[in-house]
Amino acid sequence: MDQIAIISDVHSNLPALEAVLADIAGRGIEQIYCLGDLVGKGPDSACVVDLCRERCAAVVKGNWDDKLAESGGGRTRRWHQTQLGAERLDYLRTLPNTIDFLLSGKRVRLFHASAQDIYYRVGFWHDQNELRGMFANTPFTGFASPPPDIVGYGDIHHPYLLPVAGKTLFNVGSVGNPMDYIPLAGYVIMRGHFDSSRFGQIGTEIIRLPYDIEAALAQARAVDMPKLAEYAFELRHANHRSQMPDLG
Repeated sequence: MDQIAIISDVHSNLPALEAVLADIAGRGIEQIYCLGDLVGKGPDSACVVDLCRERCAAVVKGNWDDKLAESGGGRTRRWHQTQLGAERLDYLRTLPNTIDFLLSGKRVRLFHASAQDIYYRVGFWHDQNELRGMFANTPFTGFASPPPDIVGYGDIHHPYLLPVAGKTLFNVGSVGNPMDYIPLAGYVIMRGHFDSSRFGQIGTEIIRLPYDIEAALAQARAVDMPKLAEYAFELRHANHRSQMPDLG
């Protein structure tokens, strides 16, 4: 069977990305798809973009990629834009919305956040109507391909696998910024017969692995990255700083 690694939400965390890519290589997987949010939050946007361009067969646009590629913004956005430079920002602007392919007779669609757009967030906690909408053809996904049987996405930084009305919905989690209280890098492996219309064996596996969080934070301190305290809390606790307990 063929194996496909799916990564998402690296958020400029180079040590986490390197750990995930090493694990993927160690399993002999050569085909990698990235579901966006390469940039922002962390200190290594330029290196992450360059590495994903080199190693990934395809990359879709995330909301952070889109926002940072816009001109203007406050100090934090300008800091990240300076790290990226004009050519990489142009690359982020041109990223597609979706990736569609066949796997063991099933139609698979990958995108960043939802079938609506990169800013419309859907999670496992939403109702069945919202979840079924993840499989729709829309102006965002286009109408060239039939609606998918399997949908994978990123954005919420919380991996899961869920049956929805006879189809399969999964979230790949986050390479560099997990938010499920588990401070481990995450990605997904899909197995099946790639580009085959013949029904056969197919599987989806969520992978979690450790990486050097303190090295990632040391890199952020070395370049005087904005919002370092918030970033440190998120990496160490896999949760938003806004959820910190009030200790008075």
